Amino acid sequence: MAAALQDYRFPPVKPDELPNINIEISRLTPAKPFDYQTSNDLLKGLRPGVDGVVLRYGGRRATFLPQVWEKIPDPSTFLSHLCQKMGAAPDLWLHKKLDVLIYQVEEFHE
Repeated sequence: MAAALQDYRFPPVKPDELPNINIEISRLTPAKPFDYQTSNDLLKGLRPGVDGVVLRYGGRRATFLPQVWEKIPDPSTFLSHLCQKMGAAPDLWLHKKLDVLIYQVEEFHE
């Protein structure tokens, strides 16, 4: 309900839109720290389409669900967009060691 009516990023769903809406629920597994040494290790270790990713740095945090890989399949671009989402420079992941956590989802569709 909150996602449909109270998400500040989107206008509330209107009753006449309901027939065109499909509901999907993602149950997230617990996020686990992803240990890496270099940005190349990070790129090689992520599993596109499988891993959801959380980036944390300096009090900032952002996540992309695994479904985002469908729109951003390149790991480098994926990480750059995720840095931007957390309000940082897109190339931060190349220059700083970030806290990275990964998780997976179980999807439920109506």
